[in-house]
Amino acid sequence: MNQYGRIAEQHWQDHRPQRVAELTNPEEFFTDLGVDVQREVQERWTSQRMAVSALVGESYLERLGRLTQSRWEIEGEVLRELVLLPADGEPDLDDDPFLSPEEIDEEQWREFHLLELIAGRTRAAAFSAEERARLRAGAVPRLLELAGLSDEALRSEGLL
Repeated sequence: MNQYGRIAEQHWQDHRPQRVAELTNPEEFFTDLGVDVQREVQERWTSQRMAVSALVGESYLERLGRLTQSRWEIEGEVLRELVLLPADGEPDLDDDPFLSPEEIDEEQWREFHLLELIAGRTRAAAFSAEERARLRAGAVPRLLELAGLSDEALRSEGLL
């Protein structure tokens, strides 16, 4: 298990014990999640490095510092998206004054089923086309890949 898997395992044990208890194979789940986080950080960082060239007059150490800061920021983003999820029972959606009760219910439904897909306890084929569209709505591409709901994954299963 890599560093991201260990971070996830510790965070989930401390803040999401109910979710950890529901996992059929926590070691495999956190190992896979760590690999996915590492891959996502690397992809985003590589993409950003390729998009931004060296600044005119920038020294080697200045560039190194800028790139290191960039990597830390990307790492933080990915960890917040995939690992550092709200604690069990934490009122994350309920505190949003702009969401109706129906929107909160929809988000909770999506979170539950996306986690089930990521954990491998269900498959995209178990959902109707309408439900798959609901699950995909507003999700970041990497989350769709992890859940098996990317266009490519759905095409390979004949679901898109």
